[in-house]
Amino acid sequence: MADKREKWILMAVLPFIAVLLLAVWSVKPRVDEVRTIDSKAGTWDLAAAGFEQSAVRLDGDVEYVPDALLSPEEFSRRGDIRAGQPGDETQYATSRMRLIMPRGSYLICGYSVDFASRMYVNGELLFEAGAPGDSRETARPGVKFFVLPVSPDENGEIVIVQQASNFIHKDGGSYGHFYIGTPEQIDQYISRNLWPEVILMGVYLVLFVVHLILYLMMRNYKPNLLFALFCLTWFVRTGVTGQRLLDVILPKLPWVVLFRLEYLTMPLSGILLVWLLYLIFPGVLQKWFSLAASILCGAVAVLDVFASTLLISYTAVWRVVLLGVIALYFFVRLILRWRRPAAEQAAVLSGFAFLVFAAVWDMCYHRDVFLLPALRFAISEVAMAVFVLFAMTAMFFGTMREVRMAREREERMAAEKAAAEELARLKGEFYTDLSHEMKTPLTVMVANAEFAARNIRAGAIDEETGVDLDAIAAEGRRLAKLVNGLVNLNRMRDKGAQDTVVSLAELTEETARTYKALAEKQGSRLSVEIESGLPAVNGNADQLAQVVINLLANAGRHTRDGVITVSLRRESGRLRLEVADTGDGISPEILPHIFDRFCRGDESGTGLGLAICREIIENHGGKIDIQSDMGKGTTVWFTLPVIGE
Repeated sequence: MADKREKWILMAVLPFIAVLLLAVWSVKPRVDEVRTIDSKAGTWDLAAAGFEQSAVRLDGDVEYVPDALLSPEEFSRRGDIRAGQPGDETQYATSRMRLIMPRGSYLICGYSVDFASRMYVNGELLFEAGAPGDSRETARPGVKFFVLPVSPDENGEIVIVQQASNFIHKDGGSYGHFYIGTPEQIDQYISRNLWPEVILMGVYLVLFVVHLILYLMMRNYKPNLLFALFCLTWFVRTGVTGQRLLDVILPKLPWVVLFRLEYLTMPLSGILLVWLLYLIFPGVLQKWFSLAASILCGAVAVLDVFASTLLISYTAVWRVVLLGVIALYFFVRLILRWRRPAAEQAAVLSGFAFLVFAAVWDMCYHRDVFLLPALRFAISEVAMAVFVLFAMTAMFFGTMREVRMAREREERMAAEKAAAEELARLKGEFYTDLSHEMKTPLTVMVANAEFAARNIRAGAIDEETGVDLDAIAAEGRRLAKLVNGLVNLNRMRDKGAQDTVVSLAELTEETARTYKALAEKQGSRLSVEIESGLPAVNGNADQLAQVVINLLANAGRHTRDGVITVSLRRESGRLRLEVADTGDGISPEILPHIFDRFCRGDESGTGLGLAICREIIENHGGKIDIQSDMGKGTTVWFTLPVIGE
């Protein structure tokens, strides 16, 4: 019932989360909101670009000189200027962009070329990220987001000369791909790119703190710890990609640290995710696979910490392949072992489904195919946020289940404590009753033994000595009966006894047949009346036979030259068994206490037989009762529920 209610909550909450995050992400500028203008041989004619309407994205070829780091003046004097883009094989170069602009003040923004650059605008050095060099030893890497105020010169041109070098990554950066517009347009563009990522980082950080606290409060539920670390990992990853907010928060953080963190977050995410799936989907991922995947991801993580950045950059594709293989294996195992998922499993699977959808969406987007024209932006980053929030919902349900289980454990412990206290009380009563019941026969035995011993020592063995010894023997037999009754009571309470399907009719008939000869020796007649076609009951055959024997023995002990009747019939969904006799009956003073331990109608019994019968019948879900008239006889009956009713 609880799981069904949780799934209804999921159906309401998860779509709301996805729509909310897509709404947040839709704040980012769409491709149709910023016009893209291509160059002609390194020159952009923006005189009629209409900056009053939108900003412009600069794309296309630049002028460049490979294997040279030149000032604007030196670049102008070179005779080997090329048009195009320096390829990845070019490790350092200088490029130039000419923008023909209408009069006014503008801003240029974008990311510097990977992975060290220096930028001159109209001959003035305005920006530097790292330090370009002509060798690995002289170059100092760095990547930054820049916003530069620019204005056209007297010729109506903005000339951008950029030096760049890359000795630490397999891919070279693109020259160009900047955004230019009025200060208001660029400020709005930057804000719309910035705030969704700020919100995502805030969400990841809050979830990390919340689930870490939940884990510290309930350490039995380890998914909270794994999920907290997963959120922290994606807080860091969001901060070192996109707008690189972590570089803004920690401006003195070395570039190489940011680079390594960007790559390191992928294998760490793989390790955390595989164990999270292992715990949330028990039986789907084997432990050996989770260990193997963790070792592989751990090896990649060690590479990210200690290897050169160039080597790390060559592993980018392989780490994606590794994570893809883990995800594929999980889905195959999930399909092979499919069963209806619990609420938290459904939430995680929904998040995975959204990630797959986002991958398809982005492949179409990068090929200018828009599945929904109103949403023209990539959604992989927001899809990960959706997955995290879906997983958060799963953690919530898992935590609530853990809380319920903890409460149930507390209630069970309280019940066990109360039961232990009740057992201690009953044990005290038992020992008190036992000492009282055993005290009398032991006193008699000691006194008679002393009398007999005294007579034997005096050589005066007479009839009185025999009487004393007979008394000792009689009391010994009574003690033996008492001990035997206690043993039977302990066996009856044994929880290891197995219940089976019992035909009470057959059991009654066999027991009565065994007892019939004993009844006849006492001059009594045993009558058996069993209704035909009676259903079976569920119980322990030995214990139920003991009840019937005890009732017949009691009837026989108090009946001489009379009739003992055993009857079994169906009555309102139960079987009713009666043992009636025409014997002495029970006195009214004893009758209300006849089922209490050590309550005896005469000195021949132990006072445990009917107590044992009552406990057996009540443990079988039945009821037992007695009716008796002095001098007329006694009737004892019990009822048991039949199977299936």
